[in-house]
Amino acid sequence: WKTPLVGSGQSSPIIWGDRIFLTTALEEGRQRVVFCIRRTDGAQLWERVAWTGQPEPTHEMNGWASASCATDGERVVAFFGHGGGLHCYTVEGEHLWSRELGTFEGPWGTAASPLIVRDMVIQNCDSDAGAFLIAVDKYTGDEIWRTPRPDYRGWSTPVLIRTSRREELVLNGHTGVTAYDPN
Repeated sequence: WKTPLVGSGQSSPIIWGDRIFLTTALEEGRQRVVFCIRRTDGAQLWERVAWTGQPEPTHEMNGWASASCATDGERVVAFFGHGGGLHCYTVEGEHLWSRELGTFEGPWGTAASPLIVRDMVIQNCDSDAGAFLIAVDKYTGDEIWRTPRPDYRGWSTPVLIRTSRREELVLNGHTGVTAYDPN
């Protein structure tokens, strides 16, 4: 099958069971959308406008919908940076919560994807000013912890690594690679 997609986005398709989750930007970044396609035939199952507003600057090679969704099979989380922050839906498309995370100063836009770790959603919020890594409750969107990061541009998605002694969130940045305790 082949399915036409609307808008522009660079998120990777996230597949869980018979569902594919993607993001897109419409109206030159003025709308940010999360949508779901059935894996077996390409039919669109749902589409939700996560945010509408004045778009922030971005680079022509990045766009406003670059971060990929994350899912645990029950919830789908999408990140749009300045354009509304984090948004959580059920896999059926019911909106659960949204959380604004800041302005993300810089000329390139954002691209770091969320990561679900147990009951937390981890989001890299690198920026030219006020950069941080945050964990929010995946059920409510409430902040669990926040730790500062070096102020500079970065777009990497955290990776969870389990060593023989502990779990580490490993995150690339402009000044190097850093590991964080997810708890």
